Amino acid sequence: MLSCSSDDDSGSNSIVGTWDLVALELDGTTPEEEAAEQLISLLALQGCYLITLDFEENATAIFQSSLGYVDYSGLLAGSFNVDCPTESDTESATYSYENGQLEVTDASGITETVEVILSGDRLTFDLEGSEFEDVGSSGSLIFERR
Repeated sequence: MLSCSSDDDSGSNSIVGTWDLVALELDGTTPEEEAAEQLISLLALQGCYLITLDFEENATAIFQSSLGYVDYSGLLAGSFNVDCPTESDTESATYSYENGQLEVTDASGITETVEVILSGDRLTFDLEGSEFEDVGSSGSLIFERR
């Protein structure tokens, strides 16, 4: 049978799938911000993703973050070597996604809404006004679908 459309909800216009952090784009130009951008990109090129988001078709999501486990001692010693963390924190939540608005409700019942741009296999989170705002700068987190 031939079909012109697909019932597969995991297509490029769906947020369903596993997403890895591949880039951080901050609006500032401080040395710390530039170093953070470079670190995220360098680790991603090595297949080390500090944040992974998994959005299931049943509206559940699993978030894994290794940000708290990055060992910066190599940088402080003058080396540019940072090992990929072997530990991560995992959090489950429910979500809804519509018209560029991702609404996430964590296990405690706290709901956050984040503006995102979904373009094929690229998902961009706006840092401003989101829980990612803790980064301390405005800009974006860039994720790619596996």
